[in-house]
Amino acid sequence: VLSHSSVSEVQWEAEFFSLQDNNNKLVAALHEANANVDQWKKQLAAYQEETETLRQRVAELESQGAHDSSSENNKEELSQTLEELELLIKAKDEEIQMLKSQKCGRWEAEGEREETLQKLQELEARNAELERRLHLAEQTLAETLAEREKIQNEVTKVAEIMDVKIFELSEIRQGLAKLVES
Repeated sequence: VLSHSSVSEVQWEAEFFSLQDNNNKLVAALHEANANVDQWKKQLAAYQEETETLRQRVAELESQGAHDSSSENNKEELSQTLEELELLIKAKDEEIQMLKSQKCGRWEAEGEREETLQKLQELEARNAELERRLHLAEQTLAETLAEREKIQNEVTKVAEIMDVKIFELSEIRQGLAKLVES
C-alpha cells in the first residue's frame, strides 16, 4: 500500500508540475497577446491618423481643382498628388490585409477583438470612401482638362474667323478707297 501510495504521489506531483508549466505557458501567451493587442491599437490609431491626413489631402485636391483648374502647374501637382494618394491607399489596403491575417488566433479578449475589428471595418470604409473621392477628383481633373482643350480650340477657331473677317474688311476698305479716288 505504501509503495502504491508513493507511486500515486509521484504521479500527482508530475501532474502538478505539468499543470504548473502549462499554466506558465498560458500566462506568457496571454501577456504576448495583450502586448500584440496594444501594438495593434497603436497601429490602428496611426492608420486612422494617416487616413484623416489622406482625407484632408483629397479635400485640398478637390478645392484646388475647383478654384484653379486653368493652371498648368496645378494640373501636374494634382496628377502627382493623385498618384501618391493611389499608392498610399494601396499600401493601407495591404496593411489592413496583413492585420487581418495576423488577427487569427492571437486575441484572447473578445471585447477588444470586436472593437478592433469594428475599427478595421471603419478604416476599410474610409479607404473605400477615399478611393471613391480620388476617382471623382481624377474624373473632375480629366473633365476640366477636356473642357479647357475645347475652349482653347474654340478660341483658336474664333481667332481664325476674325483674321478672315479683318482681311475681308481690309479688301472692302481698299475697294472703297479705289472708288473714292475714281
